[in-house]
Amino acid sequence: MDSFERFKNRNRKRMDAQDNINTSFIFKGYPTLFLENTTKKNNKTVTTVIRASVVSQQEKDKAYIYTLLPDVLASGSIWSGKSLHWLIAEEIITIKDVKWHKYLAYLCNIEVEDTWGYFKGPEKNYVNIKNEQGASLESLQKPVLVLPENILGFEDKIVINQRPWLVQEWDAISSPGIVYYSLRATTISKEVAAEHKDEKVYIERATKNITDIIDEPKEQETNIFKINNEIDITLSTENGYFVYNNNQIRIIKRTATEVVFSLPFGVNEVEVETKEGGAVVTRKYVTN
Repeated sequence: MDSFERFKNRNRKRMDAQDNINTSFIFKGYPTLFLENTTKKNNKTVTTVIRASVVSQQEKDKAYIYTLLPDVLASGSIWSGKSLHWLIAEEIITIKDVKWHKYLAYLCNIEVEDTWGYFKGPEKNYVNIKNEQGASLESLQKPVLVLPENILGFEDKIVINQRPWLVQEWDAISSPGIVYYSLRATTISKEVAAEHKDEKVYIERATKNITDIIDEPKEQETNIFKINNEIDITLSTENGYFVYNNNQIRIIKRTATEVVFSLPFGVNEVEVETKEGGAVVTRKYVTN
């Protein structure tokens, strides 16, 4: 072995030792705790416990979670520890080969139909910026609700601590396993509020969520398209109008002007209606 080979071996051992020291420092420090995840598989409850290091960001509603290489956290999974719950948003990929995983997670602060999620209201930093002069600025940022499941529909209302919000749109594309809902302030009837007066969080489903308008004039011609399963289809529409005859399709995103859906494997066809220029347009999608 020549001097150059010995030099490379020394450097390699030094780097391995440094990585081991860094790993030990991360997982033996004070942020380390045991995290637990509970899921249901084949009608059985499965609980997984791992050791992780949780480092909160300055905002306190987000955190970085470090795990050892064998412990992979799926995007959208919920992990609990110390009476707190974290929703895994994404894995942070580092350029250097390290002996741990790093994840960005939301600190859950809301439970919707037995599912933990993260609610972000208007930023407080934009409110009352200049109180000393008697002025007040209101935030223009829309509230956002993040959930691991597509629980809410277009124009559903969710009431959080007696304050109602309307679902304007949702996004299930940007981050696999995560659904982002864009909300705006709305109102709710006194009858509904009285019925749920003891509940901190509840949902009022939109009455026009699937079949918005019954007596709309429809075009006689139906456009037929051949597609593949699991392919995203994007259509423009008006006022959120979207009618379909197969409840097994997967709606990925729905807003007032656009809808994105796909046909899962096993679904061979669907007929949908959208609005263009005030007229109802019918399309039929058939898998190859």
